Order: sequence, then C-alpha cells, then structure tokens
Amino acid sequence: MDGSPAALEARQAAARLSALSPGTPEPKGPAGVLLLAYLRGQFQAMLAEDPRVRENRPDAVHKMRVSTRRMRSAMASYKKVLAPDPARAVRSELKWLAGVLGAARDAQVLRSRLDAMLDTQPAELVMGPVRQRIDEELLADHRSALAEVALVLDSDRYRRLLEDLELVVSRPEFTKAAKAPAAKAAGRMLRRDRRRLHRQVQDARSAPNEDHRSESLHEARKDAKRLRYAAEVAQPVRAPGAAELIAGAEHVQKILGEHQDSVVSREFLRRLGAGSARSGANGFTYGRLHALEEERGETARKQFRKAWVNFPRVV
Repeated sequence: MDGSPAALEARQAAARLSALSPGTPEPKGPAGVLLLAYLRGQFQAMLAEDPRVRENRPDAVHKMRVSTRRMRSAMASYKKVLAPDPARAVRSELKWLAGVLGAARDAQVLRSRLDAMLDTQPAELVMGPVRQRIDEELLADHRSALAEVALVLDSDRYRRLLEDLELVVSRPEFTKAAKAPAAKAAGRMLRRDRRRLHRQVQDARSAPNEDHRSESLHEARKDAKRLRYAAEVAQPVRAPGAAELIAGAEHVQKILGEHQDSVVSREFLRRLGAGSARSGANGFTYGRLHALEEERGETARKQFRKAWVNFPRVV
C-alpha cells in the first residue's frame, strides 16, 4: 500500500465521502442537490482509480481522466450554482490533472491505432523498421508520461486538489441559483450548452483553411462532451431532452474523436517520415499511412455532417 501523504489523503477522502448521506435529486428540488449528487459520484470514481493508477492497472489512467473531466465539465456548465471560490480554482486544477493523465493515455492510444493500421498493410509495402520505430518512440513517450503521473499523484499539488474537491462536495458554497427547481435549471443549462456547440460547428463550417477547420472540429468535440456531461447531470430529474442529448452528443463526440485521432496521427507520421528522409531511410510507408489517415479523417467529417443534421434540439 502506498504510504505517501497524497495516497493517504485519497484513501481517507474516499472513506469520509462514503459516510456522507447525499440528498436525492428531484425535478422540483434544488438544483444544488442535483449537481452535488453528480460531483460526489464522480469524485468517488476518481478516488477509486487512484490506487489502481498507482499500481499501473489496465485502463485505470483512462477512467481516472474521465472522472476528472466529468467533474470539471459539470462545474463549468452549472457554474452559476456554485460560488466562484474555490470552485473556479478546482476546475483549473482538474484541467491540469486531466492533462497529465492524458499524456499517458494519448501515447498508448496512438500506438495501438498505428499498430492496427500496420497489421492491415501488405508486407511488401512496409519498407524498413516502421513498426519498431513507431513503438520505440511512443513507448518511450508512454513510459515518460507514466513516470510523470506517478510523481504528480505523490505531489502536494495533487493532495491539495483532493482537499479542495472534498470541500466542494461535502461543504459546498452555493449561490441563490442553487435553490432553483432542478429540472428547469438543468433545462436552461442544456439549451445554453447546445447553443455553444452549435456556434462551434458553424465556426468549423466557415473555416478559412484546413488548420482552422480541424481546430474548430476539435473544439466542437470538446463542446459535445461538455453537453453530454451536462445532460448526464440532468438525467436524474428527467430534464426535457437529456437522454436524447446524451446519446446524440456521445455519437458526435466519437466521430469527432476519430477525426482528431487522425489529425494527431498524421502529424506524428509526418514527423517520422521527415526524420527518415533526413537520415537517408525509406519514408514510403509513413507517407502511405499518412494518406490512409487523411482518408479516415475525411470519412469522419462526412459522418459528422450526417450526424449533425439529426442532432437533437432542446426545447
């Protein structure tokens, strides 16, 4: 068992959190209770993954990252319910932690993606030690990122985040908006986040160049995720459209995730291909994989355009 102060704080926070008696969200009950129930559930999920991440268990980094994102997103969507302090600082620190966890996850995902692509290629078109080069680079990135995660989980900064998060979910500083009927308040949040996503999609459509379009679609993916999590918060009180928005946003998020993975993969392959050319090695296969990723990216865009036509609205 990890005996660091941060690990001890995580175990103690989990024990204290499990002893709390959370209120039950009701459609006409306070919006504060609705948000608090969601945040407590996600904080418990995060704390459950803490020891599993320390033990390098499969998928633990991903699950812990998702719980941090859910909390941060919910606190952003329902920010009028909580007093700015310490909620604003907690959101910032959750973003930091998700970024640290994301570096380890992203290297792993990219390696799996490229290995799967290479498996589909005819042997005669894989010229040179392509798989070895990809694995060497991404495994090194993954190991370095995991080492950083280990340092962060034993840091005073992480321990303070746990303390502040526990304060938010056990003794929250509510605003007047927290007393509003939960279903109506959630409906307003969903309409606002739906408009936010719509604006980002419009920005992607009017993008002046490829880089701007890719960046706008990446931001649209983030907004779809935010909308999805806001709808998850709202679901217990049966806010109108919540279930439909969860399904629609998750579908769009996956499509745009595939597009972003293609963008990241292309940049990585371009860099490896350019390095091969400078060293006199054969860069043909990197170029071939890059072209295949361009095709996958374009397919994802077409799928997104179709999905957006049928994306649910909020009334």
